[in-house]
Amino acid sequence: MRLSLSLLVVLSTGFSQSADFEVRSKEFLKARERVIQSGLDFLWSNQNADGSFGQTQTHLQSALAVLAQLSAGITPSDPQHGPGLVRAYRWLFSHSGEDGFMGDTDFPHESHAVGGLLAACLLGMGVDSADNRSIARQADRALQYSLKIQNQAVGAEYFGGWTPNPKVKVNDRMVTAWHLLFFRAMQYGGRKVPKRSLTRATAFVAASQKDPSEGAVQFDKDDMGGFSYDAAGLPVISVTSAGLGVLALYDLSESKRKLAVEWLKSHPPLWYGPIFYQTNFFGARGLLHHARLSGDLQAFDRHFRRIFHTLKEHQNPDGSFPIPPGNAENSKVMGKTYATPMALLILNVDREMLPIDMQP
Repeated sequence: MRLSLSLLVVLSTGFSQSADFEVRSKEFLKARERVIQSGLDFLWSNQNADGSFGQTQTHLQSALAVLAQLSAGITPSDPQHGPGLVRAYRWLFSHSGEDGFMGDTDFPHESHAVGGLLAACLLGMGVDSADNRSIARQADRALQYSLKIQNQAVGAEYFGGWTPNPKVKVNDRMVTAWHLLFFRAMQYGGRKVPKRSLTRATAFVAASQKDPSEGAVQFDKDDMGGFSYDAAGLPVISVTSAGLGVLALYDLSESKRKLAVEWLKSHPPLWYGPIFYQTNFFGARGLLHHARLSGDLQAFDRHFRRIFHTLKEHQNPDGSFPIPPGNAENSKVMGKTYATPMALLILNVDREMLPIDMQP
């Protein structure tokens, strides 16, 4: 198993090897590899005959299944599992709209962003030149679709992001975070994303953080650093994780990142909903990117060790992962073919196989 470059650098520069740094021990890495391999085996044995994954929201689940495999180092050119990977993303591309829309009818804007993220992560990885042209065309169309549906109203606290669907007028910070991951991957792939679009979206995400340095708004000290669904609400772990993920991936405001990290330290991962997998997908990435920027890996190590043992404890005998109690109904309906790729994306976060997981 390949250690990420950042962790190798840390090991070589004399960081403490205490229990807090278990995630770099050989025993931990071997245990993680076994868990990941079991999860991959489940995915490979549960791909639909047409190449897709899942029975509901198949665009979202197919995109996540391919992303999970990419995060584990499986590429389209892999002799054993590459053909299944190619069938999955070609199915997704062929069932996407001519206008670039890649999502499902349920939660269309979020599933579109995940599909776009997949296309961006595949740039240059196709099995031949024709495949690479197809991937690039899909990624570029998806980008234009995302830009078209981004909210254009004025006021960072409430506007500038994306709504869950065209019928809803309220911007959603979790949906916006997915689009910003997609945009970042496109930038890493050499595509230009309008600066105004990025500025508006990141400002919208950041506007709900409880930051004492901004304005005269009073809030409880226990809320400091957390992010809320709306600008005036109470902090929640899902949006705080997404907020930190955005701040760290775009290397924004060290002081805001530190506040979010401190809030997350006091709200460790629990086997409970309402959106367990998305929360820890963003939280692990935010903490890792912040650690790379700050040089302090302790917060990430403690968080990752806890989430690993939680996932390992609940992994099913067939290698899949269940939906924990308290999760949203949407997650329950999708079930194991949704939970398993999300778990793998969390467990592979530091392997730097995806553009969004590389050094900021």
